[in-house]
Amino acid sequence: MTQQINLFNPIFRKQKKYFSSLTMVQALAIICGACALLAVDAAFRTRALTAQAAGTEALLAARQQRLTDVKVQFAPRQKSATIAAEIVAAQAELAMLQSATATVQRGGFGDTVGFSPYFRAFSRQRIEGLWLTDVTVASGGATIGIEGKALQAPLVPQYMGRLAQESVMKGKAFATLAMTAVAPAPAPAPLVLAGGAPAPAAAPATPVYLKFSLQSVGASPKAETPK
Repeated sequence: MTQQINLFNPIFRKQKKYFSSLTMVQALAIICGACALLAVDAAFRTRALTAQAAGTEALLAARQQRLTDVKVQFAPRQKSATIAAEIVAAQAELAMLQSATATVQRGGFGDTVGFSPYFRAFSRQRIEGLWLTDVTVASGGATIGIEGKALQAPLVPQYMGRLAQESVMKGKAFATLAMTAVAPAPAPAPLVLAGGAPAPAAAPATPVYLKFSLQSVGASPKAETPK
């Protein structure tokens, strides 16, 4: 029977050295150098950020000071009661003017051309033997009244026809026409001739003139008489 005996002890095998002391020193030196570079870079970055932060704080402080100055310079003024009252009065006046304008545009005042065109029309249509004594123009021309005298009755309708040709009288109509004869003064008492015989009676007196009145619908004499 054969038996092999191994007399080799592993501790006597030559061991490999992976990290020598020199290698470890070199690695440590490299690590220290890298840390130093990182520290220097961090210091530069920190200094730059500190300077930037200081500049930002200075700019913020300047803007806050400017804002304070502006608030002091342009402080809000107290509301003036006088200005508020003037605004209310101006608004009321504006509303009144707008309402008046709307009324005029709607024709709420009737004829808005005034009295002058009517009197010019009356003066243009003169007829010999007829004259006016009173003229009434009211409600912007919606109400017209004419009073006058005429030597003959036919002159009145003739005058009415001529007035109807005036442009300002277009669409106007007279509702009533009244004429009254004005008699002359009463004759004196008859004389008595000598011997007691009465004098012959005088012929009956004829009317001196006619008074006439023209009134439009709703007109009343002398309601408004521009002279």
